[in-house]
Amino acid sequence: MTPEIRENMARAIHEKYRMDRIGKAGSDDPSLARWEHLPEYLKESNRQQADDISEKLHRIGCTVRKGIGSHIRQVALTQGEIEIMAEMEHERWNAERLRDGWKLGKTKDVGNKISPYLVGWSELPDDAKEWDREAVRRIPEILAKVGLEVRRGKQEIS
Repeated sequence: MTPEIRENMARAIHEKYRMDRIGKAGSDDPSLARWEHLPEYLKESNRQQADDISEKLHRIGCTVRKGIGSHIRQVALTQGEIEIMAEMEHERWNAERLRDGWKLGKTKDVGNKISPYLVGWSELPDDAKEWDREAVRRIPEILAKVGLEVRRGKQEIS
């Protein structure tokens, strides 16, 4: 993946997240800022999420490849595939946060790097699981925004 594609994917991931969460999260939540005002650590989080897309797709027997011409196929993911990749996304997010010094706590506190969601998938509340599911449901759309598509089978990016 080129640096430009990575950055564009990260921006698209963030924008979809932002649009989905506006009105559902507190107005002081720094993760809802426009990309230009987003703290660097949150930009990097989106970049790392973009980096991990191929790994998630590989796990379910899919790959990423350039779309042909202006036609980008958007594969419909099954509920089982979504669940597998959502759990992978949560594991990735946990590892990212722990590397950055976050701690488990009862109430989310971004400034002090505390989150109640630094738990395993089986302990995660259903609403938080849905955030991860939604992130992976968007993968075909995010890829399409940068001219890539999901393919079933083992074809690599050409």
